[in-house]
Formats: sequence, structure tokens, C-alpha cells
Amino acid sequence: MKLSVLIPTFNQDCTQLVRALRRQLPEGSEIVVADDGSSDMQVKQSNRSLMGLSNVVYWESDHNLGRARIRNRLAQMAQGDYLLFVDSDAQVERDDFLQQYLNCLPTEGVVCGGILHPDRLPSPEVSLRWRYEKSCEPHFTAKRRNRSPYDSLRTFNILLPRQLALSHPFDESITRYGYEDTLLGRQLEDEGIGVLHIDNPLINGDLESNEIFLRKTEEAMKTLYDIRDRIGNKSRMLETYKRLDHCGLPRLLAYAFRHAKRTMLSNLTSSKPSVYIFNLYKLGFYCNLVETYKK
Repeated sequence: MKLSVLIPTFNQDCTQLVRALRRQLPEGSEIVVADDGSSDMQVKQSNRSLMGLSNVVYWESDHNLGRARIRNRLAQMAQGDYLLFVDSDAQVERDDFLQQYLNCLPTEGVVCGGILHPDRLPSPEVSLRWRYEKSCEPHFTAKRRNRSPYDSLRTFNILLPRQLALSHPFDESITRYGYEDTLLGRQLEDEGIGVLHIDNPLINGDLESNEIFLRKTEEAMKTLYDIRDRIGNKSRMLETYKRLDHCGLPRLLAYAFRHAKRTMLSNLTSSKPSVYIFNLYKLGFYCNLVETYKK
């Protein structure tokens, strides 16, 4: 059973990741890297060095395709029976990472390995993403993820049969950041396709600055609003909003958000941001978004 490790990348040097995975690569398998129109020429030059490695395919798009389209393109390029999608900012934690996936084969469904973050804060500039993710980690062990497998699907580190990937492509109508994995989970559940979660994590080694993480969060909330009717009950944010709406509270929360936004941002961009305030910020931003579109 041939394995294709697929790595989409954008302005991210993934040479160390590829070399780490290559050391574990089974005979006859491959690593395929697709550069999604990176603008950083230094990064592109570094990644181009991968072209000289055996069992590694490197391809560049001349323009940015987006998160969904680049993954679909990788699936089409792959030669393996099984596809392992790995984000380019991942770090390999264990020497048997690929073997843990191979132990799950053959499978007709999806296998998710999970994601972890550095034990120590890399720098104060990335404290918001780091604190938020570390607060979530205890709830995302394989045991807990398997209780609601479709809701816990993340494409950071995920394996699936090639034919399944081709017949269930990532939704290319999503052009903003976020929620393409949630939609995939909804589709798999609707069709009764199994999802198994295992303890085989990769480390997210490139956390965004507080300001960038906030911008991506806001973009994700806009994506959520755009696809809200397609996600159903697969988003805790939507479920929370529905409960609040039943009590007539979103308008009040939107008003409070607008007046407290500057104060919340002051905290969230500091070296010691509050996860509680971050969650309030997301909820307030979404409520305000809904109220804005209603006008």
C-alpha cells in the first residue's frame, strides 16, 4: 500500500519537515509538496532544494489557489493508495509517526492524528494563539475526539484513502480562512464514512502573532457566517448563537462588543492575553457580524 504525504505550503520553509518525514518514508511511497504561489522568494528558493531528493515531488503554482484548491490539487497529483495531509508548519515529534498511520491500514475511512503545541511559550508575540491552543489540548486527546469524531476533524494531520479524497474534495467555494475541515466532517457524517482519531500528533511549530491570529479569527467568523446553513450543529459558535438568539440577546451583545472592542483588543494583543476574553471577543464579533448583515 503506497503512501503519499501531501504538504501544501505558502511562504513557509518546509525543508526540515520534509527531511524528517523522508527518513520515515516506507519504500515505494512519496512526499509531494505544493507551493501555493508564495511571495517570499527566499522561502521558495529554500523549498526548491527539495527537488533534488528522491521520492520527493515539488510543484509550484504561479498564483495562490487557496487552502481548499491546493489540497485538491495535491490529491490529484498523488500516486499513493492513501494520502496523508500535513500542514507545512508542522514539526514531527516521534520517530514512528508514519508507522502509526500504517498500522491503521487498510481503512476505508479517515484517520486523524491530532495536533499539539510547544510546552513553553515561544515568545510573548504569539501568546494568544499559544494560550488558547494549550487550553484546548486537554479536550482533544484521541479518547475525547473519538466521542464526537466528526466534530473534531482537523486537516493539519489527517490520512484518508485517495479515492475518498477524490470523491469528497475540499469545498473550493470557501475562499476565506477557516471551516473547510468542519464542512468535510459534516459531509463524512452525512454519508456514514468512518472517522478514527489516534494519538499520533504533530507539533504546530509556527504560531501566528497575536495581531495576525485575531485577523484570522475574524476571517473565520465571516466564513462561518457564509456557510452557517451548511454546517448545522457542527459549530459550537452557531449553537451558542442559537441559544442566545432564542433569548433575544445577540443584539445586546453586538452593542456591548462594539463598545468594549478596544479594551478587549488591548488585552488580546498584550503579552498576557486572556483566553476568556478571547472567547468573548469571538462571540461578540459574530453577533455583531450577524446584526450588521441584517441591516
